[in-house]
Amino acid sequence: MKKNNLIPFSAVWLGLATFGILTLLIIFSHNLAVTITVLFLFVLLYLLLFVWQKKQYEKSEIEQIQYVNHQAENSLSTLLDQMPVGVLKLDLSSGEVEWFNPYAELILTTEEGEIDVELIQTIIKASVGNPGSYATLGETRYAVHMDKASGVLYFFDVSGEYEATVELVTSRPVIGVISVDNYDDLEDATSDSDISHINSFVANFVSEFASKYAMFSRRVGMDRFYVFTDYTVLEELMNDKFSVIDTFREESKQRQLALTLSMGFSYGDGNHEEIGKIALLNLNLAEVRGGDQVVVKENNETKNPVYFGGGTAASIKRTRTRTRAMMTAISDKIRSVDQVFVVGHKNLDMDALGSAVGMQLFASNIIENSYAVYDADHMPADIERAIQFLKKEDVTKLLSLTDAMKLVTNRSLLILVDHSKTALTLSKDFYDLFTQTIVIDHHRRDQDFPENAVITYIESGASSASELVTELIQFQNSKKNRLSRMQASVLMAGMMLDTKNFTSRVTSRTFDVASYLRTRGSDSIAIQEIAATDFEEYREVNELILQGCKLGSDILIAQAEDSTTYDTVVISKAADAMLAMSGIEASFVLAKNTQGFISISARSRSKINVQRIMEELGGGGHFNLAAAQIEDMSLSEAGEKLTQLILEELKEKEKEE
Repeated sequence: MKKNNLIPFSAVWLGLATFGILTLLIIFSHNLAVTITVLFLFVLLYLLLFVWQKKQYEKSEIEQIQYVNHQAENSLSTLLDQMPVGVLKLDLSSGEVEWFNPYAELILTTEEGEIDVELIQTIIKASVGNPGSYATLGETRYAVHMDKASGVLYFFDVSGEYEATVELVTSRPVIGVISVDNYDDLEDATSDSDISHINSFVANFVSEFASKYAMFSRRVGMDRFYVFTDYTVLEELMNDKFSVIDTFREESKQRQLALTLSMGFSYGDGNHEEIGKIALLNLNLAEVRGGDQVVVKENNETKNPVYFGGGTAASIKRTRTRTRAMMTAISDKIRSVDQVFVVGHKNLDMDALGSAVGMQLFASNIIENSYAVYDADHMPADIERAIQFLKKEDVTKLLSLTDAMKLVTNRSLLILVDHSKTALTLSKDFYDLFTQTIVIDHHRRDQDFPENAVITYIESGASSASELVTELIQFQNSKKNRLSRMQASVLMAGMMLDTKNFTSRVTSRTFDVASYLRTRGSDSIAIQEIAATDFEEYREVNELILQGCKLGSDILIAQAEDSTTYDTVVISKAADAMLAMSGIEASFVLAKNTQGFISISARSRSKINVQRIMEELGGGGHFNLAAAQIEDMSLSEAGEKLTQLILEELKEKEKEE
């Protein structure tokens, strides 16, 4: 746009002309008044000229800005219409679409040519509070950005970056370790010729499995294989729920072999050594959880393992060699500390108390300062009676939780029995005082495992923690302190509790241990006195049972009244009693406990894995005996969630069959 500014050349000529006129006027005019008047008029003329020039300049500047703005708006409008970015303007009050550019119209219209409002609202909900949200429209992936202040929604095509990211993720290296469960026991009881056939069967099965998914495999032992692949294959196996372990189990059964597979897989970016170590740890985790399952975990400390399988009861058989080795390792560790404190889980039951008493005796044969710790403020009636019997006998060193906390030093050792989750330990504050712990448990290992565990002795095939501890005492074979009559009775009571009087989860090892305890003076009369049911407790158990209703034909669920609280022992006894009924495959009891939380006890015979169900609710346990405690749900919500999980477990079971 042309400006009306006075150019320097014109200003010079104007000045010279004025100077000439004034000079002539002064020379030829002898009238001073005329001269002053003319001079005044010229000055006034100059002032008016400059004022006019200023106004013209300001006007031209505004017009110039308006022109530039107009040009920018036209360019921006053209850019919004033509650029490959979807833009929508929304009414912030009503949420309706006010305007959209042609590209947004292209990607967000229905087949009828109308804007898909429902799809837009779904994308908006996903993008609110999530600056990194994505949406897949057709075959294209878009990054979505919501400008809340202006109500503008942007769609950026990131298909190329997404594909590159996916390719990077799917090409990450994967290392897997495969182990044949119970191979050692089979090898000991089988002839050389039969072992040769079994080895061929196992090798061919793993080779065909690796070939099917184009994995590289290498046999590193008679019962162990390594496989190498990438994340694409691992993802395919996870989507298939690792059905290969079910196939192997069925083919083993057809050959009358008690063999199953356990696998540990790990993946990550680079550092193959670390990936391999994690894979080995995952295999160990699969084995201590009972075998016949797969554990997958990324090589990242913040990631949690993912479990597959575990649809059968624990198949890993314990060996006396392992028990003897654990006895030696635990003994050596105890010798290096100044004090030993043994604790069970919250709300002590007879198995937790029995195993704690047994490990106190075990430790007392090595060092003087060893104690079994109990919580005097939270004791069920049977535990209170047992502790009174033990105190009266005056052989076991018992300490209340309050007294024990005063004695802990930085060289003290904590032994956790009958549990392996820090959230379930007798006291979290007490646990936090220790830098090193030993875990002895018969439940499948789960999350929230102690980070400071120096020795882990988990045998999910054992009937109880009392059985494991008694075996350690047998192999210790110390003449310094032997099991007393009451100590043997409490250990026996713990075994009887977890085996339902030797009718569930028993093996020949269980009866061997029971026989040993009997020789040490286990008193059946004392056990009956300890485990006797109070009338009020019996009434509450039956009260819960009467709340039961069937889910399907063989599952019982009892949900207590929301206004009534029960002791956890009562809840577990109700679940046991319901499972003992004819035609019942599994039982579940939900009720508020005396601490105000929701407790769930779950029991099953042999078909339903209640452990997997309880793990989904933050609990754990065994294949056929598990429990959970919930803090952030109402009783009715917990009941609905439990029913949903049971139905999902039944569907999974149908698929496996």
